[in-house]
Amino acid sequence: MENVMSENRLGVSGTIALCAGLLLATIPMLTAAEQLRIASGDGPQHDGVKAMVDFGKWLGEKSGGKVTGRVFPQTLLSVKEIPAGLRDGVADMGLIVHPYHPAEFPEANFIADFSLFAKSNAAAAGAATEYIFGCDECMAEMKKQGQIYLGNIANAPYSLLTKKPVVTVADLRGLKIRSGGDAWGRWIEGMGGVKVAMPAAEAYQALSQGVLDAHTHSVGSLVDQSLADVVKHVTDMPLGVYLGASMNFSAKNWKTMSPEARRVVLDLAPFLLARYVTNLTIAANNVRGRLPELKVTLHQPTKEFVAASDQFLKKDEKTIAELAAKNYGLKNAPQKAERFVKLLAKWEKLTSGMPADYKKLGDLYQKEIFAKLDFATYGQ
Repeated sequence: MENVMSENRLGVSGTIALCAGLLLATIPMLTAAEQLRIASGDGPQHDGVKAMVDFGKWLGEKSGGKVTGRVFPQTLLSVKEIPAGLRDGVADMGLIVHPYHPAEFPEANFIADFSLFAKSNAAAAGAATEYIFGCDECMAEMKKQGQIYLGNIANAPYSLLTKKPVVTVADLRGLKIRSGGDAWGRWIEGMGGVKVAMPAAEAYQALSQGVLDAHTHSVGSLVDQSLADVVKHVTDMPLGVYLGASMNFSAKNWKTMSPEARRVVLDLAPFLLARYVTNLTIAANNVRGRLPELKVTLHQPTKEFVAASDQFLKKDEKTIAELAAKNYGLKNAPQKAERFVKLLAKWEKLTSGMPADYKKLGDLYQKEIFAKLDFATYGQ
């Protein structure tokens, strides 16, 4: 998850215009112009930020210029400041990284712990979004933090990015590895590594200074976070997708918006999630094709390494539920775990074979999730 201010006006490219054109029915014109401030902890070159920039443009297109969006990558609020910034109305909308705020988002973080169980980010984002919308405790904690939930995003599948080749469990032992959350932290320690918790935006410097030996992240970060400068090896170990981030709106500011403006945001939300997900998928696939050019070597883990990882995950499902109940007092954790695992399976089936097409994926999110919301009362 990762500067420079980007301003989005009304004009859109042909592709974006087509997308905006498909986004549901025409809405009444708003009575006054409303400009949304959208905060991200990622930099301007991050492909997820580019999706947020597109969203800002779509707002203007769909509303006839009555609602616009301005994206602030790493400038208005840092990644850790965004929850409080939304609560206080400093920003209207932002990307919340739940694992950085475990006490505030224990319910949302529960499914983040299942990140290594996910195979596809399109499926993971759908499963996570459907789960949270249907979880009363999740929605209550969002409300308590002064936020309106708009859905989860999910990064492209993670791999092991390293400074030296790692293909066996023995190669990994003792390495200092950046963990993006508890799920990867447990895996790192389970494989004999040393977990280091820090925001992804700090990984470049930490790798270059020797604070880190490796990083768990998508291969797309080799380019969008310039990690190819400091990482020269990728191990194709399946490490799931990042499930711990959502697009949220300031509840304080939501209440001051016109009903029409709120409807525009909710109409576009599934397409924002889909654009974010597919941008990261396409970027990761493109970077894979550029590894020789980037002077990065791709390695396959040994069968023994994969087997050790699989064995860890079999035990971890029970561990997740136990830790959630013990550390955060989550009730019915085993049942919640079962529900989410079933949703993952459902969404893997729904998205199986689907190309990286954000319009098709956005339509699916709309049909399966957002169409079931009461837009007239949501967030009120």
